[in-house]
Amino acid sequence: MKTLRVRLESPPDPARADPWTLVDGSGATLASGTDPPPRWPAADRRVAVLAAEAVRVVALPLPPMPAARLAAAARFALEDRLATPLDDAIVAVGSRRGSEPVVVVVVERTLATALARAEPPFDRAIAEPLLAFADPGWGWFAGEAGGFVRDAAGGAFAIGQGAGSALPAELAAALQQSARAGTAPEQVVVHHPADQGQLAAWTRASGVPFVSGAPWHWATAGTAAFEGAIDVLGPARLAARTPSARRPSLLPTAVALALLAGTLHVAATAGTWAWHRFDLARSQRELDGMARALGGTRAADIARLHADARHRAGRAAPDDAMPLLARAAPALAQLPAGALRTASYAQGAWTIDVAKVDEPLLAALRDRAAQAGLAVVHVPTASGARARIAAAP
Repeated sequence: MKTLRVRLESPPDPARADPWTLVDGSGATLASGTDPPPRWPAADRRVAVLAAEAVRVVALPLPPMPAARLAAAARFALEDRLATPLDDAIVAVGSRRGSEPVVVVVVERTLATALARAEPPFDRAIAEPLLAFADPGWGWFAGEAGGFVRDAAGGAFAIGQGAGSALPAELAAALQQSARAGTAPEQVVVHHPADQGQLAAWTRASGVPFVSGAPWHWATAGTAAFEGAIDVLGPARLAARTPSARRPSLLPTAVALALLAGTLHVAATAGTWAWHRFDLARSQRELDGMARALGGTRAADIARLHADARHRAGRAAPDDAMPLLARAAPALAQLPAGALRTASYAQGAWTIDVAKVDEPLLAALRDRAAQAGLAVVHVPTASGARARIAAAP
């Protein structure tokens, strides 16, 4: 049996050449090339490998629950990590392994739908980062243009190319943010050519050890990696078959539940807020005592302790997804209509993709964000620019 694997950044286009590889039943390569769809070889099965910049791979720490509830819980947990509505995306949820985080792949609905309707059909569509090694710490993998970073929990984020020997801006910002949050990786394993001088320079610049790893390329990933990766076409085809209209018979139940929830809310609000205020005051006193005891401890540690105290009191911290997005909203509002394509939250920062815009607009975004106490780094991409927004150090 022959399988055709094609790496795609967007829906197949007869005028665009994409890299492909043809393998036999054992996974041995029979042929490879870069061609438009009409010139792809015939095969018994077809698999789309979605480039890192076309997907979001998130590791969600969900509580124990039946497997049947994982998908709904994952969608709920994603709502404060993605700025784009989930109705515009296809969410594919991986299987649960013990107490490990659940890995979720998010793809734009237009891309997933195009692949589900392609002729000849694709059998599966998988995310490129899920083919990579799982390293202790973070793994840095080079792609066709830029690359991606995969963390030990299974999540991943796309990065661009660094200028010269410098770290890519997204990776540098993610490391800085993780250091501020107290979640810095133990190491970054580099799976592409880099000499000892570069590794040492990156280590000095970030404060995190950079070590050399085995070379990697999506086409050389093992058969087990391809077969074990999460498939997004199943959820895409299921969504296409599911009616979007609500059945009228559900309305009375929904109204009854809403009334019950409102009654319970009114009854519990006074006690809940009284407890939160008491717990927040107690946590604030603990934080003040820790700050006095720590004396010269770095500001990052103080910020982390402050965030922990607010979370224990049921309050949001400044670096949480929604407070950070609210501070960034005035700056993002300066972008032209339709310029903001995607946005995702991870590691205490928002990563956004924007269409091609003039440099003065990006400079205005940085300046407006700085007024709100935020730092913005951005790099050009093939379709525009990618920016990372985080609290200023």
